[in-house]
Order: sequence, then structure tokens, then C-alpha cells
Amino acid sequence: MLPPFYYKGASEDGLFAAFADTIERTGDDRLRLYLYHIPQMSGVPLTLPLIERLVKDWPSIVVGMKDSSGDWHNMNATLSALPGFRLFPGTEEFLLAGLRRGAVGCISATTNVTCTQAQRVFTNWRGADADALQEHLTAQRKSFDGLPEIPVLKAYLARARGDAVWCAVRPPFLPASEAAMATLDGRFAAASFSLAS
Repeated sequence: MLPPFYYKGASEDGLFAAFADTIERTGDDRLRLYLYHIPQMSGVPLTLPLIERLVKDWPSIVVGMKDSSGDWHNMNATLSALPGFRLFPGTEEFLLAGLRRGAVGCISATTNVTCTQAQRVFTNWRGADADALQEHLTAQRKSFDGLPEIPVLKAYLARARGDAVWCAVRPPFLPASEAAMATLDGRFAAASFSLAS
């Protein structure tokens, strides 16, 4: 669940009240709420004190978070402060570091193509080769840096699957350009990546 983000500059108490309202109106102890921290898009950060308040008041309901901030220090602080909190880094780059600190995986759009290597890291994160596996995964993930991630991801899948329907994007996205795809191809080659590997 994203924080309410239409009005910027809401106080911590106001954000807490918004989450509380959702939880109380749902009124079901079976609810499991995962927060979504993506301040570069929402414009509203979920601070650690706010998360701690929510977990304290609803420990069996507010159970985790996807942190797509790209800020490892923030993720690490959350994992340190809230043992057992189900944190998912929003990028493969922090999969190994996250697992070592108590994260439970990662949720990332690009795992649509990096899934094989991400699974290797997830399965072998305690192994002697974990750092090398993560390095390869990070190189794959960084192949998307600076490119329109969703359009190039979909265009790559369209080519790999031989199915042009994957190229469909909805505005405000535009189809991936040939230049963007050429950049991605070069980066994938440098990272020794193919969808089958």
C-alpha cells in the first residue's frame, strides 16, 4: 500500500491516520498489509518512525514492505529496527545484502528477465559463491540503468519470445526506441546475459 500522495507534506500523524483508517475500516484480522516505499514516485517517504508505529499498533497486520527507494541505508536501518519485518528490496542489486540482514527476497520489474540469476542468489545466498552470483545479477540489473525500464523490458521479452504483443505499453510510456534496445543489447552482452542463462 502506497501512502496517500496527492497532497504533499503530510505529517507523520496524518500518514499514520490514513493507514489506520484503512486497517480499521477493513476490520479483518486476516489482513496482511505490505507498505510500498517509493518516494521518488510518490513524493511521500515512509519514515522508520512511522513504520515502527504502524508495526507496534498492528504487528500481525503491518507485516512487510517493498522498498523501492534505492537507498540501502534506509533498508538496512529498517531491517535492524524491525527483526522479522518482511522487507523486499525493490531492486536485485540489494538481494544478497538484504538476505544477509533479514530481508525475504526482492520485488523488481526486471526480474521478469533476471529471474534465473536472482533465483541463484536467493537459493545460494549462504554459499561461498554468493558474492560472485550477486555481482553477475547486479551487472544484469544495471543493464537497465538510464533506459526507459518498462518499455525496453517489454521489447526485450517480445524479441526473446517472438511475440510482439509484449511490446504493448500504455501511456505515459512510449515504445522502446531502437537506440535504447541497442544500448540494452550491448550491456547484456557485456554482462554475459541471455534469457536462457
